[in-house]
Amino acid sequence: MVIPNGFDLAKFQPDGSARASVRAELGLSAETKLIGMAARFHPQKDHANFVAAAKCLHATMPAVHFVLWGKDVNWDNADLAGWIDEAGLRDCFHLLDLRLDAPRLTAALDVAALSSARGEAFPMVIGEAMACAVPCAVTDVGDAKSMVAETGRTVPPGNADALAHAWQELLSMSDEERSLLGQRARQRVMEQYDIRKTSGQYAQLYKDIITKVYR
Repeated sequence: MVIPNGFDLAKFQPDGSARASVRAELGLSAETKLIGMAARFHPQKDHANFVAAAKCLHATMPAVHFVLWGKDVNWDNADLAGWIDEAGLRDCFHLLDLRLDAPRLTAALDVAALSSARGEAFPMVIGEAMACAVPCAVTDVGDAKSMVAETGRTVPPGNADALAHAWQELLSMSDEERSLLGQRARQRVMEQYDIRKTSGQYAQLYKDIITKVYR
């Protein structure tokens, strides 16, 4: 039996006010398109691939901004800052380090990303973004592809061009089309990964085991 991780759909949900408030915090206009990723700085997460994809996208969509948050994701990180500066993208990157308002930041995104190279199992940040009705572009690691399914885009790990192309496809949609795709993503979480359902599956499993042992 496989019981997936679950997501709190009351905590992670669409938030119309988040878009404006996060852009105001970052000094951006309300219309600015924002791609983001929540991940600690670690080779597994492949931030270098994210930055390389951002450079590719910037060539055709220079107005897009990128926001990253997680442990050691800040401008004091010489490796990360160096990649961004080498790409000439400091003006459109926002590094927020550890944050306690992940639901708000996630709900403000136009596209949520996962650039991981390896080592993922069931990336919680992807399910959280989907629950916020944000379309996702992810690398094919762990269960990311099966989580996103037809509600986003999946590309090979380590392929910055493919990741940039996936971002461009999603951002080239009309706002209405992208919103509908995000709604489908949330619906998928509701149907497959609602924590109330997954916790109920655990409870039923325990009951079944007890019944078999003590009957």
